Amino acid sequence: MTFRSVFSFRPTTIARAFILNALLIAITTALTIEVRRIVDERQYTKELPDVPHKVLITTFVSTIIGFTSYLIIRALFGLGGGMLAPKKRYPYFF
Repeated sequence: MTFRSVFSFRPTTIARAFILNALLIAITTALTIEVRRIVDERQYTKELPDVPHKVLITTFVSTIIGFTSYLIIRALFGLGGGMLAPKKRYPYFF
């Protein structure tokens, strides 16, 4: 079974690669900022010292957000194989 993305917007040009990369970074950044805000305001975590506890929590959750965002963008638009993907599509998702 070969992999086919939902939308035909693969990053085969610099403009498309820029748009998809900007979308991926925007999602990751916005959700990471929200995670840090939640960590700072929650009753159980606001008493933690900033370094290293809050930084480690934010880094760990941000990494998970980044991987999840990448997989979603990969499934939707076919992102992967470098920012300038070859014209011939990779046959598998991973």
